[in-house]
Amino acid sequence: MTNPLEPDRATRDLYAEEVLALMHEWYEGVETLDATGVDLDEETLKSFRAPPTEKGRSLEEVLSVVREAGIPGTYHPSGGHMSYIPNAGLYTGAVAEFLSAGLNRYTGVATAAPGFSAIEHGVVGWLCSLFELGEDSGGLLLSGGSMANFTGIVTARHAKLGNDFSEGVVYVTRHTHHSATKATRLAGIRSDQVEIVAVDQNLRMDVDQLEKHIELDRAAGRVPFLVIASGGTTDTGTVDPLRGIREVADRHDMWMHVDAAYGGFFQLTDRGRATLDGISTADSVALDPHKGLSVPFGVGALVVKDEAALVDAHLGRGAYLRDEDSYLGVRDIASLGPELSRPFRGLTVWLPLQLHGIAPFRDALDSSLDLARHGFDRLRGIDGLETPWEPDLSIVAFRFEDDDMGVAALQAVNEDRRVHLSPTVIDDRFVLRFAILNRRTTSDHVDHAIDIIEKTLIG
Repeated sequence: MTNPLEPDRATRDLYAEEVLALMHEWYEGVETLDATGVDLDEETLKSFRAPPTEKGRSLEEVLSVVREAGIPGTYHPSGGHMSYIPNAGLYTGAVAEFLSAGLNRYTGVATAAPGFSAIEHGVVGWLCSLFELGEDSGGLLLSGGSMANFTGIVTARHAKLGNDFSEGVVYVTRHTHHSATKATRLAGIRSDQVEIVAVDQNLRMDVDQLEKHIELDRAAGRVPFLVIASGGTTDTGTVDPLRGIREVADRHDMWMHVDAAYGGFFQLTDRGRATLDGISTADSVALDPHKGLSVPFGVGALVVKDEAALVDAHLGRGAYLRDEDSYLGVRDIASLGPELSRPFRGLTVWLPLQLHGIAPFRDALDSSLDLARHGFDRLRGIDGLETPWEPDLSIVAFRFEDDDMGVAALQAVNEDRRVHLSPTVIDDRFVLRFAILNRRTTSDHVDHAIDIIEKTLIG
């Protein structure tokens, strides 16, 4: 009897053909794809939760469900997707994930797949060199910026406070990504140990206020140990004054972590490198290849100036694991972070970079910067709009003189479906934003959204 869990070559070919047909169908239409799909009824959504049957279903039936389930929601690959932080997706990244999942090699412990572990370390080494972190640097790939921030915070806590962190203090701003403040809680840091530092008129951390907070906390017997700077906030794309923050951190023997999940890969461009000046002085940096490089969701990164700090904070050994944590100089990735079981994420980044080279990714990021400037220049000439913040990177945030009009404009843009935008709130004011990071986004998408906003304002 044939084992269905071990399909023969003919069956594998059939499966591949049917799945590839769906993928080709998707990619061939992606250039003209609307930014959002149409809603499905409640019963259809309920049907997607049906449990598996005893005998199973045909692949044709299964893929028909996949097609239908993909209809509603936001279409991230669309060039009109300018909400939250876009991810255009990358076919070669999907190929890499297929290979990684199909080969199913374990990379948490180097001896299990030393060659693949070396590939992943090579990706991390490239990231460390991109940010000029030095010869002692290291890091690892994680599921995203949330886990990268968490791992960085745990490393800082261990390096600066050891086992007693009851009086430690962390410094953020109100624009620091919520995943960072969530991560402090997960790392055992109480909410009263997290200080909110004021920002200046450009929404950047106020370095003088940071210094004052630290001095007051020290005088009260507390232990300032970590400042979290932003290398591009999600709200507005703002980059904190990284060199100034580093100077304060050095004076007080503190760890400086930069959350650059959104903005970090602009380091590949001349303009981005200038804007991110000082990021190379960070003790740790959180990045998202699934943002700046458009690889499939689920690939983040943490890089640190001193790899030993990661090992000290995370090395754990079960009785069934050997005492060493490396193989011929290839360190166990499990020794660098919280995961023991993990997918081979390195291939998802390595294959597209090796295949395409760096230049196409740099060009896409440069294009995003150009489009942000184009959008900002158009918006600041429209009556009824306020554009108080010039874009540091590729997010354009703007207000309406009447917040209710802003809500109406957002609704009008999103109901049109060609473009999708998301709002935020700054100083209790409704703020709309263009988040441009999708290589398929063009000036037509930006202008289309602005045209709808203008018509809404005119009435």
